[in-house]
Amino acid sequence: MANSLLVFLHGFGEDARIWDDFVPNFSWPYSYVCPNYAEWTDCYRISDYAQKLLAKLPGDASLIIVGHSMGGYIALAMAELFPDRIERVILLHSTASADSEEKKNQREKTKSFLQVHGVRSFLGPFVSNLFAPAFVNSNPLVMRELSDRYVHLPAEALIAATEAMKQRPDAWDFLEKTALPFLFILGDEDALIPHEAILRGLEGKAKHKCVILNHVGHQGTYEAPNACFQAMANFI
Repeated sequence: MANSLLVFLHGFGEDARIWDDFVPNFSWPYSYVCPNYAEWTDCYRISDYAQKLLAKLPGDASLIIVGHSMGGYIALAMAELFPDRIERVILLHSTASADSEEKKNQREKTKSFLQVHGVRSFLGPFVSNLFAPAFVNSNPLVMRELSDRYVHLPAEALIAATEAMKQRPDAWDFLEKTALPFLFILGDEDALIPHEAILRGLEGKAKHKCVILNHVGHQGTYEAPNACFQAMANFI
């Protein structure tokens, strides 16, 4: 039997260092890797990220994917394209839904803003929007640290990622048919991924699970790390 390998996929506007603040603080049952793709500029679809990442991962490992936000979109694509290599998937503050027209318009505005103003001006408001308001107000140093950490990400890579997210397909039909188990971990104060829509999408799909973290926005590994880990550990 293939060895199990945990693969932690970071979200948009961050890189693999986001996991440094969470993963080493807990004991995991398997080895893990945290790939970094924040500087890739040659991926134009989410499936491009999925295929490029899978080519870099050990071919003899059974993969347990943990995808945060955009990383969850990539995890879905990996599971759909190469189900024989995937053991199970955790979508952390992510969704199987395609972008609405309103969201696609927002993506276009993001691309334009990055082209005109650059990454530094983008990250401040973006990072604070990822957390529940109470966490933002009580953790100004964390907000500043995270904003400063990622200012050197190339705008071209963020623009490519934004376009890939805008173009991604809906994956609820895949979740209906797949034998792979999925876990959604969501925040009840997430401004980006409304948990109510996920719960509606999961109706009738008993093999998939969902955990909702109270008073949490889009960054459960910071806002409720113990609860986040426990949900992952119970599923793994």
